[in-house]
Amino acid sequence: MTRRLLKRLAATAALCVVLSGCGYTFAPQGEHIDSSLRRIYVEPFVNQTAQSDLDNLVRAAFIDQFLQTSRFTVVQSLAEADASVSGAVTNLNTAPLSYRRSMLAAEERAVMVIQVSFIDRKSGKTIWSSRQVRNSIDYELEDDINSIVNTRKAAYEKLAQDTVERAFNLTMSNF
Repeated sequence: MTRRLLKRLAATAALCVVLSGCGYTFAPQGEHIDSSLRRIYVEPFVNQTAQSDLDNLVRAAFIDQFLQTSRFTVVQSLAEADASVSGAVTNLNTAPLSYRRSMLAAEERAVMVIQVSFIDRKSGKTIWSSRQVRNSIDYELEDDINSIVNTRKAAYEKLAQDTVERAFNLTMSNF
């Protein structure tokens, strides 16, 4: 074979590899989940912590995760659903990471633990569940003691979104 022909073959092979792709996706798509399960109801979560509204933050975050996919549709009632997501916020622990000279916390870490179940309503089979999906967030507190409530609220919202994203990805990847 001539050198020119080898270069053409190599270029053609490289082009085929590029065009065919490797099949890798950045986010799991739930390939292991029965394709007939399309309509999802996210049940109200139970809040087992002393911090109010975490259940609503987690439920809203799950709804947002399902809305971001083209595979699933979120429905308004359990009766309309092929599958449901339910669970509880089982723990929220906040601890200081650093202090100011005044002995007030300058930075805190919040750790959230949720319990989640994804159930096929037709068969009653558990598609995926976990008793402990855990995530944490570190955040700074302002010098103004009056802003602590709003700072924590924003941190808890972000923590709920991140924890749910982790649980959703685990569900879709069947881990």
